[in-house]
Amino acid sequence: MDKNNYLEIEKQVKRIRKFYNHLQIFVIMMLVLILFSDVIMNFFSERISNSNALYWIELNIWINAGIWLFVILIQGLIAYKYKFGFVKNWEQNKIEAYINKKDKKDAH
Repeated sequence: MDKNNYLEIEKQVKRIRKFYNHLQIFVIMMLVLILFSDVIMNFFSERISNSNALYWIELNIWINAGIWLFVILIQGLIAYKYKFGFVKNWEQNKIEAYINKKDKKDAH
């Protein structure tokens, strides 16, 4: 196995590890949110009398959870190499830029 393949595999393993760490935090936070959502909403309902504001707070909590889930799904796709075209292009452009920068530095 050459060094480039090893580095690429190492990079992918790190991406997968980060994905699972993020997923673990998400699951823990969602369990806490589900278990304590009544407590959280009671806390706000004791301090806020406007029912529209309470509805907005509850909706905002669940919308943010949904957005977080969407981000995790995208991260999982990327971690397992289902890269989107713009991600591949961006990575390739960055690699070429760093190589060119290093070549220019070495030439001086």
